[in-house]
Amino acid sequence: MIKAILACAVGILLTVPAFASGKTSNSKSIQRGEFLVNYGGCQDCHTPGWSEHGGQAPKDMLLTGGGTNFQGPWGTTYAPNLRLFFSKLTLQQWIQTARNLKARPAMPYWTFRYLSDKDLADMYAYIRSLGPAGEPAHDYVPPGQDAPAPYLKLVLPQPPAVQPAGH
Repeated sequence: MIKAILACAVGILLTVPAFASGKTSNSKSIQRGEFLVNYGGCQDCHTPGWSEHGGQAPKDMLLTGGGTNFQGPWGTTYAPNLRLFFSKLTLQQWIQTARNLKARPAMPYWTFRYLSDKDLADMYAYIRSLGPAGEPAHDYVPPGQDAPAPYLKLVLPQPPAVQPAGH
Protein backbone atom coordinates (compact mmCIF):
# COMPACT_ATOMS: atom_id res chain seq x y z
CA MET A 1 0.00 0.00 0.00
CA ILE A 2 2.86 2.38 0.74
CA LYS A 3 4.17 1.98 -2.82
CA ALA A 4 0.81 3.13 -4.14
CA ILE A 5 0.74 6.12 -1.83
CA LEU A 6 4.17 7.38 -2.81
CA ALA A 7 3.18 7.50 -6.50
CA CYS A 8 0.33 9.95 -5.94
CA ALA A 9 2.27 13.21 -5.36
CA VAL A 10 2.50 14.12 -9.05
CA GLY A 11 -1.09 13.00 -9.57
CA ILE A 12 -2.30 15.45 -6.96
CA LEU A 13 -0.73 18.40 -8.74
CA LEU A 14 -2.19 17.34 -12.08
CA THR A 15 -5.69 16.74 -10.75
CA VAL A 16 -6.25 19.68 -8.42
CA PRO A 17 -8.63 21.46 -10.85
CA ALA A 18 -10.82 18.37 -11.29
CA PHE A 19 -10.77 17.58 -7.58
CA ALA A 20 -11.67 21.16 -6.64
CA SER A 21 -14.67 21.05 -8.95
CA GLY A 22 -15.88 17.79 -7.35
CA LYS A 23 -15.42 15.69 -10.51
CA THR A 24 -14.15 12.35 -9.20
CA SER A 25 -15.93 9.80 -11.35
CA ASN A 26 -13.76 9.78 -14.48
CA SER A 27 -12.43 6.41 -15.58
CA LYS A 28 -8.82 7.14 -14.49
CA SER A 29 -10.02 8.03 -11.02
CA ILE A 30 -12.17 4.88 -10.83
CA GLN A 31 -9.30 2.69 -12.03
CA ARG A 32 -6.90 4.23 -9.53
CA GLY A 33 -9.49 3.80 -6.78
CA GLU A 34 -9.92 0.14 -7.70
CA PHE A 35 -6.15 -0.30 -7.51
CA LEU A 36 -5.96 1.37 -4.08
CA VAL A 37 -8.88 -0.64 -2.70
CA ASN A 38 -7.39 -3.91 -3.92
CA TYR A 39 -3.79 -3.12 -3.00
CA GLY A 40 -4.89 -1.92 0.42
CA GLY A 41 -6.62 -5.22 1.14
CA CYS A 42 -10.09 -3.74 1.59
CA GLN A 43 -11.67 -6.67 -0.28
CA ASP A 44 -10.15 -9.14 2.22
CA CYS A 45 -12.69 -8.23 4.88
CA HIS A 46 -15.36 -6.27 3.04
CA THR A 47 -16.09 -8.80 0.25
CA PRO A 48 -17.71 -12.13 1.20
CA GLY A 49 -15.69 -15.11 -0.04
CA TRP A 50 -12.76 -13.01 -1.28
CA SER A 51 -10.06 -14.86 0.65
CA GLU A 52 -11.63 -18.28 0.19
CA HIS A 53 -11.73 -17.81 -3.60
CA GLY A 54 -8.18 -16.57 -4.10
CA GLY A 55 -8.98 -12.87 -4.33
CA GLN A 56 -11.95 -13.13 -6.67
CA ALA A 57 -15.66 -12.50 -6.33
CA PRO A 58 -18.53 -11.60 -8.64
CA LYS A 59 -18.86 -7.85 -9.15
CA ASP A 60 -22.25 -7.80 -7.41
CA MET A 61 -20.57 -9.11 -4.21
CA LEU A 62 -17.62 -6.70 -4.12
CA LEU A 63 -17.41 -4.65 -0.91
CA THR A 64 -20.88 -5.70 0.30
CA GLY A 65 -19.57 -6.42 3.80
CA GLY A 66 -19.28 -9.30 6.19
CA GLY A 67 -16.45 -11.04 4.39
CA THR A 68 -14.06 -11.60 7.28
CA ASN A 69 -15.28 -10.75 10.74
CA PHE A 70 -13.33 -10.82 13.98
CA GLN A 71 -14.00 -11.71 17.61
CA GLY A 72 -11.62 -10.85 20.41
CA PRO A 73 -11.49 -9.15 23.81
CA TRP A 74 -13.20 -6.07 22.26
CA GLY A 75 -16.25 -8.09 21.13
CA THR A 76 -17.20 -9.13 17.59
CA THR A 77 -16.78 -6.78 14.66
CA TYR A 78 -18.33 -7.26 11.23
CA ALA A 79 -16.86 -5.63 8.14
CA PRO A 80 -19.42 -3.05 6.94
CA ASN A 81 -21.03 -2.96 3.52
CA LEU A 82 -18.95 -0.21 1.94
CA ARG A 83 -21.24 0.13 -1.07
CA LEU A 84 -24.19 1.08 1.14
CA PHE A 85 -21.99 3.20 3.41
CA PHE A 86 -20.50 5.20 0.52
CA SER A 87 -23.89 5.64 -1.16
CA LYS A 88 -24.89 7.85 1.78
CA LEU A 89 -21.74 10.02 1.83
CA THR A 90 -20.57 12.99 -0.16
CA LEU A 91 -16.91 13.04 -1.15
CA GLN A 92 -16.14 15.62 1.54
CA GLN A 93 -17.92 13.51 4.18
CA TRP A 94 -15.85 10.47 3.16
CA ILE A 95 -12.57 12.38 3.40
CA GLN A 96 -13.56 13.76 6.80
CA THR A 97 -14.56 10.25 7.96
CA ALA A 98 -11.31 8.69 6.74
CA ARG A 99 -9.23 11.40 8.41
CA ASN A 100 -10.95 10.94 11.79
CA LEU A 101 -11.75 7.22 11.81
CA LYS A 102 -11.10 5.22 14.97
CA ALA A 103 -12.36 1.68 14.45
CA ARG A 104 -12.33 -1.56 16.41
CA PRO A 105 -9.94 -4.36 15.49
CA ALA A 106 -9.12 -5.65 12.99
CA MET A 107 -9.68 -2.55 10.82
CA PRO A 108 -6.30 -0.89 10.16
CA TYR A 109 -7.82 2.61 10.18
CA TRP A 110 -4.41 4.22 10.71
CA THR A 111 -3.43 3.40 7.12
CA PHE A 112 -5.69 6.20 5.89
CA ARG A 113 -3.14 8.72 7.20
CA TYR A 114 -0.78 7.68 4.37
CA LEU A 115 -3.33 8.50 1.67
CA SER A 116 -3.77 11.88 0.06
CA ASP A 117 -7.17 13.49 -0.44
CA LYS A 118 -6.82 12.54 -4.11
CA ASP A 119 -6.27 8.88 -3.15
CA LEU A 120 -9.37 9.00 -0.96
CA ALA A 121 -11.32 10.68 -3.78
CA ASP A 122 -10.28 7.90 -6.17
CA MET A 123 -11.35 5.22 -3.69
CA TYR A 124 -14.67 7.04 -3.32
CA ALA A 125 -15.11 7.17 -7.10
CA TYR A 126 -14.45 3.44 -7.45
CA ILE A 127 -16.72 2.33 -4.63
CA ARG A 128 -19.51 4.67 -5.76
CA SER A 129 -19.12 3.37 -9.34
CA LEU A 130 -20.13 -0.09 -8.11
CA GLY A 131 -23.48 1.25 -6.92
CA PRO A 132 -25.34 0.30 -3.75
CA ALA A 133 -25.87 -3.45 -3.31
CA GLY A 134 -26.39 -6.04 -0.62
CA GLU A 135 -27.59 -5.75 2.93
CA PRO A 136 -26.02 -3.95 5.87
CA ALA A 137 -23.50 -6.04 7.78
CA HIS A 138 -24.35 -7.31 11.23
CA ASP A 139 -23.93 -4.76 14.02
CA TYR A 140 -21.01 -4.92 16.43
CA VAL A 141 -21.55 -7.38 19.31
CA PRO A 142 -20.04 -6.44 22.70
CA PRO A 143 -17.74 -8.85 24.58
CA GLY A 144 -19.44 -11.74 26.36
CA GLN A 145 -22.51 -11.77 24.10
CA ASP A 146 -23.34 -14.43 21.55
CA ALA A 147 -22.42 -13.36 18.05
CA PRO A 148 -23.57 -14.93 14.79
CA ALA A 149 -20.94 -16.64 12.66
CA PRO A 150 -18.88 -16.34 10.59
CA TYR A 151 -16.02 -14.73 12.43
CA LEU A 152 -12.39 -15.44 13.18
CA LYS A 153 -11.75 -15.80 16.88
CA LEU A 154 -8.57 -14.05 17.92
CA VAL A 155 -7.22 -15.44 21.17
CA LEU A 156 -4.49 -13.34 22.71
CA PRO A 157 -1.93 -15.29 24.75
CA GLN A 158 -1.17 -14.35 28.32
CA PRO A 159 2.01 -12.29 28.58
CA PRO A 160 4.94 -14.15 30.17
CA ALA A 161 5.27 -13.81 33.89
CA VAL A 162 7.73 -11.12 34.92
CA GLN A 163 10.68 -12.60 36.77
CA PRO A 164 12.16 -10.50 39.58
CA ALA A 165 15.68 -9.25 38.89
CA GLY A 166 18.43 -11.67 39.90
CA HIS A 167 16.45 -14.91 39.43
